[in-house]
Amino acid sequence: MGNLFEKPEKIFLLLAPLFIGVSLFLMPLNRVPDEASHARITWAILHEKSDKSIDWMEWDSKKVKVNRQEYRKLFTEKLDFSNEKFRVQFPLKRIMHIPQLIGMTIGQVIYPSMGVMVMAGRIMNALFYIVSLYFIIKKIKFGKLALMFLALLPIMVQQAASMSYDVVNNVLIFGFLAVLSDLYSKRKFTKKNLSALLVITFGLCVTKLNNLFLLVLLLPLNINFEGRWAIIGRMWERCQFFVKKYRYILLSSSFIISLFLAMLYFKDKGGITQFTQVMLNTIFDNNVNPQLNTIIVTGMFGYLGVFDFQLPMWLIMIDIAVLTILLMKKEEIKLGKTFGVLSGLMLPLQVVVVIGGMYFAWTPLVLGKDALISVGAQGRYFTPFLIYLSPLFISFKNKMSIEANEKSLTKFAVFILLLNFLITLYLILLVYWYPHSQAEWLINLRKSLVS
Repeated sequence: MGNLFEKPEKIFLLLAPLFIGVSLFLMPLNRVPDEASHARITWAILHEKSDKSIDWMEWDSKKVKVNRQEYRKLFTEKLDFSNEKFRVQFPLKRIMHIPQLIGMTIGQVIYPSMGVMVMAGRIMNALFYIVSLYFIIKKIKFGKLALMFLALLPIMVQQAASMSYDVVNNVLIFGFLAVLSDLYSKRKFTKKNLSALLVITFGLCVTKLNNLFLLVLLLPLNINFEGRWAIIGRMWERCQFFVKKYRYILLSSSFIISLFLAMLYFKDKGGITQFTQVMLNTIFDNNVNPQLNTIIVTGMFGYLGVFDFQLPMWLIMIDIAVLTILLMKKEEIKLGKTFGVLSGLMLPLQVVVVIGGMYFAWTPLVLGKDALISVGAQGRYFTPFLIYLSPLFISFKNKMSIEANEKSLTKFAVFILLLNFLITLYLILLVYWYPHSQAEWLINLRKSLVS
């Protein structure tokens, strides 16, 4: 048992099947954001949509409470596939739905009901997450304990136990940092880490466009290129020397060019001044944007279900405190300050990019044009980027770091994770499965107190 607390990946492998497995079966179908949409998209990879094809959006999710009789039918009633036409349509973006597709196909063979097929899709998604994160935590050279803790927080567990494409996306985000950690520790390119870098970079490119900003973290990389890579190494060193020598000129020029392009882009969209005000309203003013402290901030840790309930704020504050300690834990590896600062900027950059993108992609559909805030961003989008704060603290470890007994800190982190799991378990039972009258009364009471 003592050896267990020295290996975060083993702790993850012990806790993840429990946390995710229970959530997988206990969280009702379609009570995770956009789960029905993900089932529909997954099915459409191999089947042509028509007026007579299966409607994967028909689940009863308008009510918070589960109707047990109707829910049982999802698993017992077989689907009619006679009108389903086989057709392969696989845009690269759909790689995020491969685990779900495998699961739904297996579920169709086992018992062709909507409930069984979606549950099988959940299981394959969960297996992909557990196996991938085990090896990522094992291979990453820093922040192992922080990554283990982050990967088992309730919001991450909820998504891992669903049909969501967040699973593949989160694995790629974590995996990219693991590959970077290997490059920054060994300072040497090998066929193995080059292949891993190319695969993960390709995955990041075809999943979500905001992931592309992570590639900036390759810029300060100093690697000893040998053999056939020597000429690339010399070119890379010259580029880095040029950037370092003229960094202030390059930064100023980049800022001016970016500002000019932004002014051109926003010219027909209300102007850059209005967009700046929208971003300030969305990120800083909870009175104007009531979703700031709920869906966006609390959503990074524990706004669960289809925003039906949230973890108590005292528990979220504990989670933040523990995660901060783990991120600031003193590590033996040395990282340059340039890489550390760039890595630390990934979280706020992603917040700005995603919220800004939602203002043009989603907000007009909800609030119309010229809205004062951006809506559509959810905290779970930003949760995986929290691990990119680890290199920031490591690069400044001489000025700010925390020294703690490794085993004691690990045991404390595991205790907090178990506490999160038990409270989440209780809330899922209360909100979705508890006897109708008392649960509805509690939900209505909470809503009336909040309003």
